[in-house]
This record gives sequence, structure tokens and C-alpha cells, in this order.
Amino acid sequence: MSDSIAIGWFGPTHDHWDWILGHFRDVTVLAERDVEDWVFLHSQSTGSDRTVPTHALLFALESRFEPAVDFVKRRDQPCSMPWCVLLGDDWVGHRRTFPLPETLPTFYWYELFDRILPWLVNLSHAAPKESSTVSSNSVGNRRVSPRVQRWIDTSLAMECRLRDSHSTANAIELALVVTETATTRQLWCDAFARYKIQCVATTPTHIELWAKPDVIVIDLESEPLAVRERHLAEDGGGPRACLVRKVAQQFPDATIVVADPFPRWDDWKTLKQWGADILVAKPFQFAGILDTILSCQVKS
Repeated sequence: MSDSIAIGWFGPTHDHWDWILGHFRDVTVLAERDVEDWVFLHSQSTGSDRTVPTHALLFALESRFEPAVDFVKRRDQPCSMPWCVLLGDDWVGHRRTFPLPETLPTFYWYELFDRILPWLVNLSHAAPKESSTVSSNSVGNRRVSPRVQRWIDTSLAMECRLRDSHSTANAIELALVVTETATTRQLWCDAFARYKIQCVATTPTHIELWAKPDVIVIDLESEPLAVRERHLAEDGGGPRACLVRKVAQQFPDATIVVADPFPRWDDWKTLKQWGADILVAKPFQFAGILDTILSCQVKS
């Protein structure tokens, strides 16, 4: 999916990590002893204008207590190559317990489409900023952490690309939102309207439409955990997965986005098998989703 940046990968390669790795065409899996040599070798090369990076280093941490955590913390300093840390489920809530330094650029594994890929795309459009390693920055009279400042910088860059692009409305002429609540419908329709993309909405029981949407968003109320586990065991995913399959069959050329407030890899793997192209956790970054759809080839 991503051709402009070659990836150096340090960490596990199973389950959701394998899913993430599948979105890059050029990946080198590194052992701890290989990281510094790989960074040194590829820091010597840049893009055609000698400012755009061509390589990025990604660390994946499954657990808070694995030895690799200390290795990653030691890299908390300016680097000649863009790099970030991807966190597994064990890290949810890490800013309150066993925190990582705020200067470390971090993402959760389930933020692939709305944060990780847009961050990498942003690298191919501009050189990394030194401000990303400063201890704090100012927004007006308010000081923010390096983590927040990094996301502000990335969000502003995405907004500029999307608003300056004349192809946005042409690439996505119609979006279809499938949801059960008026609030969720309004959220998505307002977001698409910001970029002058026509949006229509319907419910899961009324998708027999005379329309040809380019993007379909499925954002349903979450089922209780026990119900979701029973559906996974009994019929491979339950009503939501069946809806994804039905929509994928009815609109085979559309990009299907599924929003999930409680991301779990077993659920996402099933939804992906039934036809979901983009899976995002709630709350999500809408500009990042749109940036991924426009910048990356999401349909297989």
C-alpha cells in the first residue's frame, strides 16, 4: 500500500502486526543488533530534493514488560531518520500507568489507517521537524506536550493537502453512511461535507439503493462483549460482519470503512475477511481516514 517509504521493523510479526506489515511493500525485519547499522546505512539516502526521507524505523511493542521497552526508551533522542513506536493492547492506558516518555512518537496498533499511514504519507511530503523532539511547545498561551504537538503538525499537514487537492471531490463523488443513530449519521455527513463530498445515509435494513458510492462507512452501535464473542464462535462474526459481507457484494468497487469503539484483533480479522478495507477505532481522526483513502491504494 505504501511505496514511498521503506520500513525498518523491530518487533513481533504475528497477528495484527503481520496485518500492519502487509500494508508496506518494502520492509526489513531487524534484530536489536541490526538497528543502528540499518539506520546509519539508510540515513545517507534522501529523496530527489535531498529533504524528503525515504526510510522510516518502526518499533512494535506487544507488552509493557518485554526487554525491548528499555531498548526503545534509550532511543529517546534526536535521530537522523523518522521513527515511531507502535503499541499493542497491553499498552492501553499507558499514559496513566507505566508511562512512556512524551517525547517518544507513539501510536496504537489499531490506529493504522487514521494516524500511522497518514504520518508516513506526511513524511514523503515534508522533512521531519526538529520540534518533534522538543520537551514542550506553545499554542497561543497554552503549552502542549511533544506528543500533542506532533499530532497537531501532522493534522495541519493533512488538512492542507486535502484542502489544496483538486482531486478530493473527484476521487470520492459519493459516500454512503450505514448507521443506526441520527447522531452518528450527522457526524459522518458533516465530516464529508467539509471536503465537499456528497453523502447519503441509511440504516442496516435499507441498503437496497439505486446509487454507486465510492466510499461506504459502517458505524453501528457496539454489541456487549459476551454477545460479540458468541457471534464469533457461532457464525463467524455476527450481524455486523454479515452486513459488511452484504455491502461488499452489493458494491464491489466501493471502499468499505468500518468504525469500532472497542477494537479487538479477532473481530477485525473477521471483518477484513468479509470485505472491510479500512478499520478504525473510535474516536478516530477523520482527516486521516480520508488522507489514507486518497493517498493509498486500499482496494486489493
